Amino acid sequence: MSGQLELTIPRATDEARSALSVTALVRMVRDALQRNLGEFWVAGEISNVRVPPSGHCYFTLKDAQSAIAVVMFASANRRLRFKLESGMEVLVRGRVGVYEARGDLQVYAEELEPRGAGALQIAFEQLKRRLEAEGLFDPAHKRELPYLPRAVGVATARGGAGLRDILRILRDRFPRLHVIVRPTLVQGQSAAADIAAAIDDLNADGRAEVIIVGRGGGSLEDLWAFNEEIVARAIYRSRIPVVSAVGHEIDFTIADFVADRRAPTPSAAAQMVVPELAEIQNFLNDRRRKLAGAMARLIKNCRRELGHLRARFGDPLAAIRQARQSADDAALELAAAFQRSVTRARARVAELRAGLRSPAPMVRERRLAAATAAARLNAAISSRIEQARGRFRAASGRLDGVSPLRVLERGYAVVKDAATGRTLTDAEQAAIGDDLEIRLFRGRLRARTTGREV
Repeated sequence: MSGQLELTIPRATDEARSALSVTALVRMVRDALQRNLGEFWVAGEISNVRVPPSGHCYFTLKDAQSAIAVVMFASANRRLRFKLESGMEVLVRGRVGVYEARGDLQVYAEELEPRGAGALQIAFEQLKRRLEAEGLFDPAHKRELPYLPRAVGVATARGGAGLRDILRILRDRFPRLHVIVRPTLVQGQSAAADIAAAIDDLNADGRAEVIIVGRGGGSLEDLWAFNEEIVARAIYRSRIPVVSAVGHEIDFTIADFVADRRAPTPSAAAQMVVPELAEIQNFLNDRRRKLAGAMARLIKNCRRELGHLRARFGDPLAAIRQARQSADDAALELAAAFQRSVTRARARVAELRAGLRSPAPMVRERRLAAATAAARLNAAISSRIEQARGRFRAASGRLDGVSPLRVLERGYAVVKDAATGRTLTDAEQAAIGDDLEIRLFRGRLRARTTGREV
């Protein structure tokens, strides 16, 4: 480009005064610009950004002295990694032209780069601010990982270093763990959509209880799929907790902020989602020993308490056996008395029957006497039985009166030193601050000594 614009306009003469139409003039300027100005780069500050529904982007590019309108059509605008904002310093590649409808001079932009921070970094910060404002990073939405998942889902590249590291760690830590691998692209234009689909597929499958999403290290461009909005929203809507494991420890992506947990590397993610089998076995063995010791101490304390109660109140079963034996003796005595009475009555009847001349009146008289005797005998038997029952109830009452449970039922309690299990019978046996165990008729109470009266 020579630096001068060649534009030839016919001169008007007195003999032949001719005038150009506005359209013709504008097109002459347009054609001259196209002939003399090729593509160029221009630097400036963006202002007045407008993006109508067509997807074309209109803005003004200015410096301290001048400004020019810029048009970036939708095809070029879609290639931008970030959203144009007023105040950005940018470099624009394009051609200058004229908008014929208004005769405006404007730049038709084909490419745009930010000055200073890179395009990817600006896109990252813009998306991060927007998703954070929507609440996708809110800690309240994040879920705890299951302690020991039955199945782990992995969304990463087939044959990649990240997958090899994850499978090796999971196999070493818990050999019998079920792993569901959903291979996905992790780099390139189609990677973000494939990663999001992989997360959705693992949710639809439903077997995994935690999902690891990620890949090995790389440049910001290599890891960019995990900074795409479609991946962030797939992680956010996942019903299964998601661990983001992208790149190395220094790499941060949008996926890390949305995920329920961020792992610095794929290997760390595998260690995070599954405990080591040996650690679980050691933990269970330790709990088994502690439980066995606690049960042994409890049984020992119960036996000691039972011994104290027996020494204090005697054996209640012995009193019950005595009462039962007394009741049996009384029943035998009643049966023998009844049998003797019947024998005497029969003998008397036989004697009377022998002395009678006319049996009919005598029979009636003796029947009446026998009935009277039987009534008296029944009354005597009933009286003896009632007396025996009275003695049995008295014995049962005395036995019930000395039962330790009845004593507790009346509001008394057994107080023991919680530390030693020793039964307390004197206030001096407890010091201020000692923990006490109080046995009631139903249940036990825990208390602490705050004062005492001797």
